[in-house]
Amino acid sequence: MDSVLYVGIDTSLGAHVVCAMAADGQVVARTTVPNDQAGAEQFVAWLHPHAAPYARLAIGVEATSVYHVPLMEWLTQTPDLQRWQPTWYVLNPKVVQKFRETYVDRGKTDRADAALIADVMRFGRVTPWTPPDPRYAALQVLTRHRRQLSHLITQEKNRALVQLFCVWGQYAHTEEPFFSNVFGVASQTVLERYTPDTLAAIPLADLVAEIAAAGRQRLKAPDDIAQTLHRLARRAFRLHPDEQDARHQSLVLHLDTIRALEHQQQALDKVIARDMQAFRQTLTTIPGIGPVYGAGLLAEIGPIERFPSENALAKYAGLTWRPHQSGNFDADIRPLTRTGNVYLRYYFIEAAERVRVRDPQFKAFYEKKYHEATHHAHKRALVLTARQWVGVVYGMLTRGQIYDERKLMPH
Repeated sequence: MDSVLYVGIDTSLGAHVVCAMAADGQVVARTTVPNDQAGAEQFVAWLHPHAAPYARLAIGVEATSVYHVPLMEWLTQTPDLQRWQPTWYVLNPKVVQKFRETYVDRGKTDRADAALIADVMRFGRVTPWTPPDPRYAALQVLTRHRRQLSHLITQEKNRALVQLFCVWGQYAHTEEPFFSNVFGVASQTVLERYTPDTLAAIPLADLVAEIAAAGRQRLKAPDDIAQTLHRLARRAFRLHPDEQDARHQSLVLHLDTIRALEHQQQALDKVIARDMQAFRQTLTTIPGIGPVYGAGLLAEIGPIERFPSENALAKYAGLTWRPHQSGNFDADIRPLTRTGNVYLRYYFIEAAERVRVRDPQFKAFYEKKYHEATHHAHKRALVLTARQWVGVVYGMLTRGQIYDERKLMPH
């Protein structure tokens, strides 16, 4: 009894459509179960008699949204399937889509997709999925939420800058003595309280005192900032009063949203830093890498034992390049694969950006690659630096060593 039963599950919000397929490609059975724990128990009870003639099980889903996550977590923990020593698969949708293209005029239905997932596993050449360590999974939830908050803050700031230009003109682009941060507390205080018309009408001395108080007496040369504000107010376009008021209100609301998101981000940073203390790691000894970015790397990598080499880790992060060669021609410009873990690739690239300005060795490596590039110099040099960082991080996690620029030099 050496055979394997391949079980493909097409997941959705309301239900799971299941197809069990034998090694010869024949469909053994089909069913549909609700997407809840009762449905998962129903699936296991249905599977038992169909799996009885087989030695092993291969169970797979397509990684679309999060509809498969609770199901796969529950299935991997239930003892009712362990007699078949299941192999688990969470398939990249791109892999499934490319496999679908090998069938001519095949329609797309939930039943067809479940059979397709089983077929992909049957043909092989896909990597089994390892259930995540709950500690890493929990940290991953927090770090991914934090990244989403960062993107929302950036989006809100860009929207605020649109209204800021319409109301205040060159406020965010002046080269005169001014606020170091347009979205700092003192600057936001001014933007919320005044329009160019109302600010131009108040005495300079009163404005200086208000700016100094808003900046908690920490601003350099508040009198120069006040004079710049007066000049900006005089030079700003005078819009129709109704439009001026609407844009000012919109700007104020954007600033409120930015503050709320930044408050959430600060609270989340504290939770991430607290949870990082449960891990024995050395990533935070890297210059410029604090608990947040260290946690992001750690959460997405998981136990380093999963990766037999740094090349395997690089491939998982999508920091590899497809060869483009024919005959004697070998292309200099090769596309990044981008098929790996997008979050891990983000953290590697962000780490490279932070470290290259602090570590002389990586600064020199970045500049060398920058000057070698003929197109997209910064992006190319930064991604190549990130690829070097894969080796550094892999070495630190496998050996448990702290960062030492003398031992971890790029090549």
